[in-house]
Amino acid sequence: MSPSKLARYALYAASLLSAVSVAGHTQMGFDVVFPSLSSKLALNDHGAVSAKIGWLEGNMVYGMMAILCAKWAKFGLNDNYDKAAFATVAAYKVFCGIGFARAGIYGPTIPLFGIPALVVSSQLL
Repeated sequence: MSPSKLARYALYAASLLSAVSVAGHTQMGFDVVFPSLSSKLALNDHGAVSAKIGWLEGNMVYGMMAILCAKWAKFGLNDNYDKAAFATVAAYKVFCGIGFARAGIYGPTIPLFGIPALVVSSQLL
């Protein structure tokens, strides 16, 4: 089933927010995360290396959500595989958003809560 016009707008907004978040997430990594790890970033410090790689992996999630939301805007979020993919990413984003909020870091909560909220709202429109 093809999404309604309002649902498409919500999904394209989620796609745009996801795409923009790739740049924001990368910038936060270079400005905040990586400098705090730089004193520990010896090749033998597996925790620091894993933290840096893990941060960069987060960009992949934003990139994939941008692609999926654009796909869903065109074709709908219809099959169980798409719904499972969304539920998995939404749970991850909300969990991470709560972690940032609890630490008093509020900027990242906008896409972490906003993207799932836009996708869920698209299903109600």
